[in-house]
Amino acid sequence: MFKKKLFLELLIVLIITIPSFVSLLHPGYFSHHDDQHIARLFLFDLGLKQGTLYPRWVGFLGFGFGFPLFNFYPPLIYIIAELFHFAGVSLIWSIKLMLILGLVSAAWGMYLFVKNLIGKLPALISSVLYTYFFYHAVVLYIRGAFAEFFTMSILPFLFLALFKLSKKPGLKTSIILGILFALLILAHPLIALPSVFYLGVTFVFLIFFNKDKTGFLKYSVIAFLIGLGLSSFYWYPSLAERKFTTVDQISIKELFNYKIHYIYPSQFWYSPWGFGGSIAGPNDGMTFQLGKVHISFLVLSVILAIIYFAKKKKDTEKTSLYYFFLLFLFFSLFMATPFSSPVWNNIKYLWYLQFPWRFLTFVGLFISILGGFGIYFLEKIFVWKKLLSVIVIVLALVTVIKYSQYFKPQYYLAKTDLQLTTFNEIAWNVSRTLLDFIPKGIKTTKSNLGTTIPAIKRKDLPRKSYQIIPNEASVKVLENKFEEKSFLVTAYRNTQFQLNTFNFPGWTAYVDKEKVQINDNNDFKLITINIPMGQHQILFRFEDTDVRKVGNVVSIVSFAFILMILVLYIH
Repeated sequence: MFKKKLFLELLIVLIITIPSFVSLLHPGYFSHHDDQHIARLFLFDLGLKQGTLYPRWVGFLGFGFGFPLFNFYPPLIYIIAELFHFAGVSLIWSIKLMLILGLVSAAWGMYLFVKNLIGKLPALISSVLYTYFFYHAVVLYIRGAFAEFFTMSILPFLFLALFKLSKKPGLKTSIILGILFALLILAHPLIALPSVFYLGVTFVFLIFFNKDKTGFLKYSVIAFLIGLGLSSFYWYPSLAERKFTTVDQISIKELFNYKIHYIYPSQFWYSPWGFGGSIAGPNDGMTFQLGKVHISFLVLSVILAIIYFAKKKKDTEKTSLYYFFLLFLFFSLFMATPFSSPVWNNIKYLWYLQFPWRFLTFVGLFISILGGFGIYFLEKIFVWKKLLSVIVIVLALVTVIKYSQYFKPQYYLAKTDLQLTTFNEIAWNVSRTLLDFIPKGIKTTKSNLGTTIPAIKRKDLPRKSYQIIPNEASVKVLENKFEEKSFLVTAYRNTQFQLNTFNFPGWTAYVDKEKVQINDNNDFKLITINIPMGQHQILFRFEDTDVRKVGNVVSIVSFAFILMILVLYIH
């Protein structure tokens, strides 16, 4: 009976979310700012097919010279999409199915969390408000920030697991919480950082109401360590090796300077819907409004909370919880506005978050929870329970109808997988919009906007994987994978062999199985080695640095620990 009820609730939530993703069912692809996901998935898939367990380095990108994409870019959404692609689904539909899964899981996670806190009717409203929050549509259909979008699917489950752990501390829930934390890091580490703050403060709040404080503390720490451990193969190299890239110079100081991306308070009430970008001042090309329905539910919840507390002063846990989330909401709003500039100016790691308006991710979470609390307080005050159920259903439908119109792209693209994954498409069109992790030291110039860009023109794109300087040798390509390239070279004189690949920590060269020195003293830091006269077998391999090895080992140990616990738990 319990499973049937749960399935019915899931079915209702699914039906509620359909209008939010029905536009994704349109044939072909769709427009958005970050139009790189098909290329990234294609390269991730190709790297796996080449036998690399985790392809940190990929070809084609970096203007055809290669790119340490997945050493820095979070892989979770591509891992999920790859599961669909592995099952035979096209690249385009794999991405779209990942997005549909994200919308449904966000709604379901919010429903389960609020249901666990205050009941089914409030959970229904919270789920609707969360699904149809404006920023949810913005990250999906305008920005195309799919990694950030997917964090909105994980956060409700994270809070649910933390609250469950507080009620009943135990290793099973601790492991679940740890896995969810790892998924958040692998989805978007920049969102994971402020999430640690929110979760940490929530932990402090919950421990006051917890009878088993020692157990809650112990299993929370275990969960935190599990999350860091499982994801260390990604986050540790990403943090330690970003100094070898241009991310600080190009992204943080020029393209995405946080100082020009604050939200002005009036924009929370109204800012026009559009498919443009974020600019300095209040006249952005996309909306940052919260939604008048969402604000109405918030105001209603505040009024009802005051009335309820006046009547039920003994129910301090629920009212305390309500005001706790209200403070979280106000803090999130504050962090998105210019009023928080002293905080941003003094916490340098926030600069990597790039956009203060990214705190709308948390605004959406908390304003939806508070909307559910409004229904909870109404339930406690309202006499006619059946009528209230009807009112809630009507309000949910009105919200879906009002906001579903925004959950669609500006236009559709009649393109296929093949058109979106050609060498020229990835090496030129996509590469020009993906400059964050270009290796530091390559020749640069200024764009028309005054920003720093690589001094690479279309004519500079490599037409083959190598170049002989001077051209007095014959070359046979033996292997040309992303992370391993080998050649049989017959040099007619002492010469230089240039691999048309950016040099980056990890690239190692061997001549006749002997390691040799790499020289990258050229405009684009391309891997170059000296070749003596004669026939030689040359091997270039992208090997793990010590940092990557440590991250890998910690992740493997963490995974093995979980497996061991599960085996012991089952038996």
